[in-house]
Amino acid sequence: MGIFQKAVGYFTKKATVSLEEYFCKLQVDFVYRKFAIETCIDLIANAMSKAEFKSYEDGKNKKNDLYYRLNVAPNKKNNATEFRKKLIRRLIFYNEVLIVSPSNNSSEIFIADSWDVTEYALKDDVFSQVQINNIVLDREFLESDVIYIKYADQQIRQLVDAYYQAYGKLISSAMNVYKRSNARRYVLKGNLFRSQDNTTQDQINKMMTSQFKAFMEADNAGAVFQLQNEYTLEDFSGNFQSNSRDIKNLIDDIFEMTAAAFHVPKNLLKGDMSGLSDQVDAFLMFEIIPIAELIQDAFNASLYEAEEYLSGNFVRVDTTMIKITSFKDLVDAIDVGIRNGVFTINEGRERVGNDRSDKAMADEIFITKNNQQVSKGGEANDDNENISSSKE
Repeated sequence: MGIFQKAVGYFTKKATVSLEEYFCKLQVDFVYRKFAIETCIDLIANAMSKAEFKSYEDGKNKKNDLYYRLNVAPNKKNNATEFRKKLIRRLIFYNEVLIVSPSNNSSEIFIADSWDVTEYALKDDVFSQVQINNIVLDREFLESDVIYIKYADQQIRQLVDAYYQAYGKLISSAMNVYKRSNARRYVLKGNLFRSQDNTTQDQINKMMTSQFKAFMEADNAGAVFQLQNEYTLEDFSGNFQSNSRDIKNLIDDIFEMTAAAFHVPKNLLKGDMSGLSDQVDAFLMFEIIPIAELIQDAFNASLYEAEEYLSGNFVRVDTTMIKITSFKDLVDAIDVGIRNGVFTINEGRERVGNDRSDKAMADEIFITKNNQQVSKGGEANDDNENISSSKE
């Protein structure tokens, strides 16, 4: 009965896994997807930090208090760059962002870390238990009093995680195959039928454990093995060598899936600078501009009524400064823009990073004569090359 119980116990006992082994397995499944997602978030957040939030009143661009909050310091604790990076991170990781102003007497805005919401079909939802850092605000917020941004119907991060579950196991398996295939393999030949006295057995154990371990350690620059008489050691490792291409291909698949999910060009995600201009254009078109418009629409819907918006009061996210252009190309484009009335001299100076000019003509719109109406061509301002008008 004792032998039977031992046999049953051997085949039915539950496996015990150490914490170190468990977290090592988790690390293999987690580290690559975490790195890919974090890289995407950083790319998107860094790009959005270069955008400018412009505030308009009656159709005119105004640098008012809202402009200051959105571009300089939303509150005393964060600057605009920190605020936007936190916004993007929460938008991607949690699929939603809640922006509130704790006090009606202050224009400061904060990103909430957690909240409860009571949803209604035909009236404003109510947000309660709103937490900012370690403080839970002792008030409720109506939906019309906050800025609530929802990214998509489903959380992209969860969808990506679902794909990664299988790939994490494949990578772990490929790593194990790689280690097994590249392990040193030896055949020990000799008279293994020996007397089982303690002295002889201790010598064999010493040879098979401590001596072999020092000899086989990969970290040793060199090692000497004292082989006992009547034994030979043959190396069979050369027949099982393999490379790490399978592992790299699986990791590349993870990055490509992540890039597709976040609409980031895969070469840009991997740090490949070939065709950078085209990659940035695609990145702006399919990811940055849609997110900028989503944030822009959320602010406009929360801050302005329909009549105010139609009267020219709104917020616009300018993404034209995200892509870096060479100075020569930028100056040439500005020259064409100024001559064709696209923007003023001061607006052109701002685009190259220069200060605005105090001269009145720097705020005027210029149009070359060849862009005048046909009926007026050559009839007026013959002494001037450009037709100018004050910018309204």
